[in-house]
Formats: sequence, C-alpha cells, structure tokens
Amino acid sequence: MSTVITIPARLNSSRLKEKMLLKFNGKPLIQNVFESVSKFGYDVFVLTDSNKIAKYIPNDNVILTGEAENGTARIASVLDKLDYDNYLNIQGDMLDITKDTITPIIDHYAFPSLYGVITAYKKGYNPNGVKLIHSNGQASWFTRHNIGYGDHHLGIYMYNKVVLQQYHKFKSADNNSEDLEQLRILNYFPMSVVEVPYNGQEINSKDDL
Repeated sequence: MSTVITIPARLNSSRLKEKMLLKFNGKPLIQNVFESVSKFGYDVFVLTDSNKIAKYIPNDNVILTGEAENGTARIASVLDKLDYDNYLNIQGDMLDITKDTITPIIDHYAFPSLYGVITAYKKGYNPNGVKLIHSNGQASWFTRHNIGYGDHHLGIYMYNKVVLQQYHKFKSADNNSEDLEQLRILNYFPMSVVEVPYNGQEINSKDDL
C-alpha cells in the first residue's frame, strides 16, 4: 500500500504570526521540517495557502491550496492531486521530528485494523498542549483545557483515503466547545493511538521560542 507524508502549512497562524516563516538555523521553520522529513524515505508534499511559504519548498514537493479550516481539511482538498492509499500528516512546527517518531505509527498501521485513523502521543502531561485521554489503545477525547490529566497529544495522524474523502461531511458535536479537528474525526471514526518518541519542541507560541 502506498503512503505519502503531507505537511499542511498555513501562513496566518492564529497563535503565532507567520509561524512557518520564523527562522531557525538560518532557515524558515517549514523548510527545516520539510528537509528533515524528506530523509524518511517517503514522498513528501507541503500543502500551503501561501506563496511566501511555497518559495522555500521545491516545486515538485509543494501544492498551493485554497483556504482550509484545518490541516485535515487541507489534505482532503487535494486528493485529486495526491493519489495514495494512506496519508501521514505531520505538523509543520515539529522542528525536531525524526524517523523514529513516525516508525511506530507506520508499523501499527501495517496491521489489519478497523481504525481508519491513527494518531500519536507522548507519555506525560503537558498543561500547555492538547491532552489525549485514551484507553486500550483507543482515543476517548482531546482537549486544550488544563484538566490535570491525560497524555501529550502530538499532531501526527495517519489516515486512509476513505476517511479523507468523507471529511467534508464531518461536523462537530453540538456539545463540543472546542472545534479541534481530531474531535471532529472522533465523532465519526474510532481513532487508534500509539505512543511515539519525540524529544523535541513544537512551536505553538512565543513561549516555545
């Protein structure tokens, strides 16, 4: 089965202005992440709404998209251009990602499963990040609220194409005050979770800098 790595990258981050263009080691954040992920042995595409971002990525590895409400929706919008069986979504702010981080997800997904989506977490509580509540290898809930428990959710997902083809039909639950994309998926598909090693930083706010 074919697998592609996608890195959705919008210019106007709500929490940190033009985050993808912030310089690290003399290069924009998105360029650093793309160059790291390109060494993993898979086809890699950056999906972006901005020419400012696109100019730092080789032409054959970037797709300009329209506006999208989140990364999953951005991937779903380009399925006519990317014909693969499975889509590994990596966040463009995971500066320190390595192949060891994604290997447990790839290995887990290789086994027959009822789950159309797998996501990753790092053991331990992070009050400033998204918390994952899970049991028996399955996600129960996600929240940004400082609830005092839960593991640190990492923004890495593996989807099969069927899930992405249906994503535009997904709606948030009426009682959900947090419109997180992972919660929207969870309303329609069970989601498997796997612990991964990630000894690095996600760039979400000025404090992370």
